[in-house]
Amino acid sequence: MNIVLGHRATQQVVFAGPFGVGKTTALRAVSDIPVSNTDELSSELSQLKNSLGKTTTTVGFDYGEWNFSDGARVGLIGLPSQERFSAMWDMLLPKSSAVVLWLYGNSDDALADCRFWLEALTQRQAVTRLAVALTRLPFDVSEETLAPFRHLTSLYHPLAPVLTADPRQPASVMQAIMVALSTPDAAPFPPPATPPAQQGKSNDEF
Repeated sequence: MNIVLGHRATQQVVFAGPFGVGKTTALRAVSDIPVSNTDELSSELSQLKNSLGKTTTTVGFDYGEWNFSDGARVGLIGLPSQERFSAMWDMLLPKSSAVVLWLYGNSDDALADCRFWLEALTQRQAVTRLAVALTRLPFDVSEETLAPFRHLTSLYHPLAPVLTADPRQPASVMQAIMVALSTPDAAPFPPPATPPAQQGKSNDEF
């Protein structure tokens, strides 16, 4: 495959998701090298209830690396969240080995965010290997809570898993990465038509 940065990584896992969800935090939790980032001050954060005091946002992309025990190296890339930086989505998503889609599990807009990002990934042919990671939920969350996300995700990829994860915890982030990389390749179903009321929904990072 083509490697974006000319590094020694043999695979690339992209972290995608809405504004403030924890992508940069997740990279820092597991990267074996200092994370390179393109954070800038953001006036949007003060308007978001989930920002938790964060004052910056990714405007290019974040980059880190994680080494398997056998020495294989995985490049980790954090995408910017806002559509005005979609050129980065266009460049990085088609080259990805797998995608972890991070979502606010406790948000009223979580399903709309999920649909928005699944649409964006599908348009860039980046749902072949995918895991959906819901944050800010207990790990023993009920199946009833996860069921709507499983159903929606299955419309885009019939085998993509949905799990709970904490971007602050290395073991949790590693699990999300491994699950995404091990998702069976399957021809995704044609994406469903998006109701007008759910289009354009998207709000990076603890």
